[in-house]
Amino acid sequence: MVFAMPSVAMHSQVKRVLLTGATGFVGSHLHPALVRAGFDVVGASRDPARAKRRFPGREFCRCELSDRPSIAAALATADAAVYLVHGMAAGDGDYESAERRMAADFLAAAEHAGLSRIVYLGGMRPTGQPSKHLRSRLATGEILRGGSVSTIELQASMIIGRGSESWLIVRDLAMRLPAMVLPRWMRHRSQPVAIDDVAAALTRAITLTHEGSAAYPLPGPEVLSGRETLERVARLRGIRPVIVEIPLLTPHLSSYWIQLVTRADKHLAAELVEGLTSDLVAPDRGFWALMPDYELTPFDRAAEQALADDEADLSLLARASERMLHTLTRRA
Repeated sequence: MVFAMPSVAMHSQVKRVLLTGATGFVGSHLHPALVRAGFDVVGASRDPARAKRRFPGREFCRCELSDRPSIAAALATADAAVYLVHGMAAGDGDYESAERRMAADFLAAAEHAGLSRIVYLGGMRPTGQPSKHLRSRLATGEILRGGSVSTIELQASMIIGRGSESWLIVRDLAMRLPAMVLPRWMRHRSQPVAIDDVAAALTRAITLTHEGSAAYPLPGPEVLSGRETLERVARLRGIRPVIVEIPLLTPHLSSYWIQLVTRADKHLAAELVEGLTSDLVAPDRGFWALMPDYELTPFDRAAEQALADDEADLSLLARASERMLHTLTRRA
């Protein structure tokens, strides 16, 4: 991990950016930030027509990361690329190999196309042994940074915002359970960061003058344990859950419980829970040291905004049941 302080200046040659993962959680939020920064953005998609129907007014091109010719075609007119790809959601037990292969193929195509910069969003390096998910995220970063194209890797823990799977787990647990049985490993700490802050950092990384490649942590403004995170989110809606810690509740067993209570994808839930068994805390300000005038979004403000945005995704029954729970909890 590199923490050198490079000089900061605009890459004047970067005009067109290929955005992979363009219809996903981070990509869909990042696109308007890139446009506001003056970039010509084209989203990479397996199905450009479908992506265009979902996001009218945005440009998309076909790019299948298991198909080398389509990667080469997508990168042919790009000056830089943002890499937001992972295979965890597919539920394939061997997604680590697939992710390594995709990263290597993408790097080879980027080198051939003469890209000036790749920006990659990975996961925060844990204090202990990384989970399978984090191990794969870190390996992807190492592959991309190992080539001749200057690559800036930003490493985040939980991202707060509508569409984030890890946020969805926290949100649903906090909003739906008046009492919780939590494992002791929920004492481990992380630094949740707002999606708007992540988008700002990714945008800035494209324009950073930097010799070679580097990885930087992207911490949020507060260090919170898993339990503290749940309590803070619940408090924003006036809920005071009763929490009991049980030492023998393993991450594997917890994932089943999470699937019952939350709307999280079952494959993603299991992988994400495994990643919570170590601290995910940066040793310093990381990439934010290169953006000294940027003001990070406070946790409560980011969570409040995400809670408000999430209302649109709830069914009428879910809204009614959650409101009833909130009323009963306040009265208690």
